Amino acid sequence: MTRDHETRIEDDVVDAIASLGNRQRLEILVVLADRAREVGVDGHPMTFTDLYDAVDVDSTSQFSYHLDRLVGEFVAETSEGYRLTYGGDKIVRAIRSDLYASATAFEDRAVDGACVLCEGDELAASLVDGRFVVRCRACDATLVTDYFPRSQARHRTPAEIVDSFGYRIWSTVILIQGDVCPECYGIVDTRANEPVDGDRSFPVHVSTCRECGLVITLPIEVTAAFHPAVVGYFWSHGVSLFSLPLWEFFEHVTSGAVRTDVVSEDPFAATIEFAFDDETLAIDVDEHGVVDPIDPGS
Repeated sequence: MTRDHETRIEDDVVDAIASLGNRQRLEILVVLADRAREVGVDGHPMTFTDLYDAVDVDSTSQFSYHLDRLVGEFVAETSEGYRLTYGGDKIVRAIRSDLYASATAFEDRAVDGACVLCEGDELAASLVDGRFVVRCRACDATLVTDYFPRSQARHRTPAEIVDSFGYRIWSTVILIQGDVCPECYGIVDTRANEPVDGDRSFPVHVSTCRECGLVITLPIEVTAAFHPAVVGYFWSHGVSLFSLPLWEFFEHVTSGAVRTDVVSEDPFAATIEFAFDDETLAIDVDEHGVVDPIDPGS
């Protein structure tokens, strides 16, 4: 049976991944990373002899074989010696952060915020099938879901884990606004969509990476909120947007402080109004997530 995959797995990709399936080769990568960290120079090279002496291997010929399997994709050979490539550096970071192991424990925790569907405030953060989830206990809606690496839980209390996800989500928003994938830094394409939950629809921006296929879905109100004019507007009214988790930002939506008016479905266009203390700021949002403040005098 033939499957027509959108992403073809070429032989060189298989060979590159296969080259990592050896303890000595992984040790070579880790040694290079450790030496760079020790001297405080990113990409610091090591000579063949220094690298050989630091790796547990039986002979120089065996070491040369393992090193040759890494050169190109994961190790760069230079006139000064050997150093990690971007791919090699990513592999080492994955090893150190236990990327290949799922987070195994996370205490369910009540969190502040509001449900944009039922407008209730009974929210809880939990670990569900290896993902961080914020859900509404009242209507059982899932409001936030994201990958939960073990490294994010290590050395953090449950409260600190929740806080770290709040900051992590905003960093993703900032990259997407520049059409940058937060995972591989490829180009992101953003389109508006209007999913329906029961009798209520809620416009979102769906951002998809052309390279790695990562898909991130965010309410259009979030797109508008991170316009510099809105960040400053929140700050002037005593709210640090970057310190406000997404699920707490939803409180402003349910309270009416953030209001959305979809003015066109094809092409998509909406106006989002922020209102605090009888002072309002309106932002136009389009199909691709581009936002502009509306001139009050226009």
